[in-house]
Amino acid sequence: MSFISQIKSFKQKERSSKNKFVLAVVKAADDEVMKSAKKAIQEEGLKMIFIDDKEQLEKIIANYQLSAEDYEIIDESNDSQAAFEAVRLVREGKAGAIMKGKLSTGKLLKQVVAKETGIVKSGLLTHMAVLSIPKLDRLLGISDGGMVLQPNKEEYKTIIQHGVEVFHKLGVEKPKVALLSAAETLIPKLPSSVNFAEIAEESDNSQAIIEGPLSLDISLSPTSAAEKNWSGAIKGDADLIIASDIVAGNSLSKSLLLFGDGEMAGIIMGARVPIILTSRSASASEKYASILLAQLMMDKGE
Repeated sequence: MSFISQIKSFKQKERSSKNKFVLAVVKAADDEVMKSAKKAIQEEGLKMIFIDDKEQLEKIIANYQLSAEDYEIIDESNDSQAAFEAVRLVREGKAGAIMKGKLSTGKLLKQVVAKETGIVKSGLLTHMAVLSIPKLDRLLGISDGGMVLQPNKEEYKTIIQHGVEVFHKLGVEKPKVALLSAAETLIPKLPSSVNFAEIAEESDNSQAIIEGPLSLDISLSPTSAAEKNWSGAIKGDADLIIASDIVAGNSLSKSLLLFGDGEMAGIIMGARVPIILTSRSASASEKYASILLAQLMMDKGE
């Protein structure tokens, strides 16, 4: 089963045409963005609100032969104002997710977190990557490799909470969460190791099985866990890896993509709606997978 099919398999099949999912795309005049948007329209019945220079949008839309009933255009070429418009649409209940096109992440997130007009919900925005790796028989989550630089203990808890929410939506009733470190034993001089040990000890495991600190091999390799006679709950079958910092999370994700033939979907959690912040160089396939994941997170099964 392909990565796209795996995500689709968890989506609710029955949807009301009156409640069509709407995606606001900021600075949308881009080929890879438009390819993913067209596929989402054709295969998922989504409606798009494209925000960009109208003349540029009309030219590129003509190349993809989109039906006028499947999209709206907001004519705004300024990056900051385009981002503001997307956030406004969410505040007014007119968009169920935001997708970044050809603008910087900073300009979009500045509007998301704006004190008076923003849409932050949890107090902390976190990045959630969901990967499909050929050697694994399940989807793998990695967080946070894109937003929080060096989390403190409370921030780790929010990162975990957001990741667990995603896996509940992906049909995993009690995901196994590995708190990643250099070793599966406490390293007193390593703050993240200390934080992870405390978090694992304090967890009631009612929503997820949380264990750490754990090494990567015990987290993902049943063979390594057996060779080390590991007696913990996670024996190479972790669903979600919580990284110690952004470098570890980012490096792990990119290593699996570059050298493990992985595929990825990514969203930002912590706002009123999911935010799709794929790289401007990301393929249409990755953008489309991320759209599906965002849609899944907002699906109430109606």
